[in-house]
Amino acid sequence: LLKILLWPLFSLVFVALVTGAVLFIVFAKDLPRPEKFTERPFVQSTKIYDRSGKILLYDIYGEEKREIAALNQVPERLKQAVIVAEDANFYRHFGIDVRAIIRAIISDLKLGKPAQGASTISQQLIRSSFLTREKTLKRKIREIILTLELERRYSKDQILEFYLNQIPFGSNAYGVGSASQTYFNKPVSDLTLEESALLAALIRSP
Repeated sequence: LLKILLWPLFSLVFVALVTGAVLFIVFAKDLPRPEKFTERPFVQSTKIYDRSGKILLYDIYGEEKREIAALNQVPERLKQAVIVAEDANFYRHFGIDVRAIIRAIISDLKLGKPAQGASTISQQLIRSSFLTREKTLKRKIREIILTLELERRYSKDQILEFYLNQIPFGSNAYGVGSASQTYFNKPVSDLTLEESALLAALIRSP
């Protein structure tokens, strides 16, 4: 009886593993190289200074006004505020937050409509960098696979730095460096606790 019961279960697990492997091969074939994030230049604005090199005369930019900020330049309070607002388990999950997904599904079922998101910082980074915002199963599968590979290839701190320099904050300001200059006219390293909290809140509704 035990063999009879275990055989279908074993077959189901085997089929699931094979299906997962096939999906991984199909959707991961276009995966960017590990060096992709570090090789691709972020679009930055062109700054023109006076002859002293200290006074900024013009800041020329197109759609994206960006000033790159290294992670060690970002105040700890801003990093913590972004993580709390966007992905509280960032340093504890493997790219996909299963608990957040379950919590979002339960919340959506209660409300009767999709209202809760469960995307991690890593998923948001992949989506904004390599994928479209179309809501299809194919895009979601690619997003998950790319996210798992991103987490495998880069450290959490590297992913957080990529994210902080990628995301829009409104007013054509992309990344925390540009957002700090745009809204507070100061380097990101000088942000106060209140200013950091405001920038973290802007991510969801730039």
